[in-house]
Amino acid sequence: MATNSENKKTFPIKFPLVVILLGIAVILLCIASVVVSVLQIYKLGINGFSDALKYPFLIAISLFGIALMISMFIKSEYAVTDTLFISQFGFIKSKTEIKDITSIVLNTDTQKLTIYFGEEFTVLSFTKDWNEEFVSALLEIKPEISYSFVSSNEEK
Repeated sequence: MATNSENKKTFPIKFPLVVILLGIAVILLCIASVVVSVLQIYKLGINGFSDALKYPFLIAISLFGIALMISMFIKSEYAVTDTLFISQFGFIKSKTEIKDITSIVLNTDTQKLTIYFGEEFTVLSFTKDWNEEFVSALLEIKPEISYSFVSSNEEK
């Protein structure tokens, strides 16, 4: 966990190995797509309106995919400020008011936290050592949040 000057506590997201490998595969496929498109343009040129749309669009989408995956690996975190709970995956960010959080449930088997916002919820995945620190950060701001434990056997 890290804390910065604006009273924001951050908790980096821990990606499973499968997600990391899939992300690398996406990056490699996007790179291959750019290379193939550039080679097609170089060898065959742009012959018509559809080629003028197809190749630049494919290159742009592929570059966006590369940027998205790299940004997710570099900056994916959960953060707690004085008023907000923030989820950030690369340059995709969502913010929720802490006052809207109703409860937090820790699954003791998987060590994953589920945060409930009334009818909605989100499951958090970060280093299990930070579960208590994260919950404490939220409870400092809103002590009324219900915090409970559940095991997978109880859910069935």
